[in-house]
Amino acid sequence: MAVFLGIESVAHAHVVNYEANAFPESDGWERIAFQAIDRFLQGGWFVHFVDYANEIDAYRKPLADFAGVGAFFIEWRVESDAPASILDASGVPVALVAGGSTGGFYHTTITDSRVQLFRDTSIPLIFVDIEAGVAHVYRLELVGNASYCWYIDGRIVDSGDPQGSYPNPDSSIIWATRRQMYNSTTRWDYVRYGTIPQDATGDYDSDGVVTRDDFYFFHECLSNERPGINGGPENDSGPGCRFADFDSDGDTDLLDFADFQNRFAQSL
Repeated sequence: MAVFLGIESVAHAHVVNYEANAFPESDGWERIAFQAIDRFLQGGWFVHFVDYANEIDAYRKPLADFAGVGAFFIEWRVESDAPASILDASGVPVALVAGGSTGGFYHTTITDSRVQLFRDTSIPLIFVDIEAGVAHVYRLELVGNASYCWYIDGRIVDSGDPQGSYPNPDSSIIWATRRQMYNSTTRWDYVRYGTIPQDATGDYDSDGVVTRDDFYFFHECLSNERPGINGGPENDSGPGCRFADFDSDGDTDLLDFADFQNRFAQSL
């Protein structure tokens, strides 16, 4: 997936972020499949260009350290120009898979204007239309065996009861780009996952203190300059910014920033 400007990728016990400042394998991702693919870093994005039959580039991380965590999230931001017609042929141009040999399984396939959500062969596929030509933020939240919820740009597109727990000791995350019928370019902004932070704490990485690392993500919630990021005053900044909404009014604004500064000062 992709990247945003700025910090080095940060890994804590409770959250892992790939911010596309380097190739994924240099940031701890296992490169599990690749075939003659053109990939490069450009302006804060990790870019795939596929123009040869069955070209693929895929990355994986195990989630054993997060097995049994009470509230878990995966969030990624990506843009692809692969045509939606690929989905009619069961193509997989851009995908993120959350699964393992046991427990729940979540598969997201992304094209330029349509997304396919898949959980189990016994459950109908879900299709969601998206705006073409811009990056979108995808988020999956899981609370043990109690619930799952898929979001696109902060809007719930599917939710319900899980087929099984996730993550488990054998669970992993895989993200990939593959050529299927058409040439395409995919730009990944970031891939982030870990424990869902507590609301109104300012503590994005759930490490018990508010630091400059947390401010990087707080600042993202304070801005609406990027498509798919709806932060700022009077904008519902979505599920990924509940940690930044200190007064619980649904947005992240300068009043919240004042509280964040106080928490930051207390952590020094």
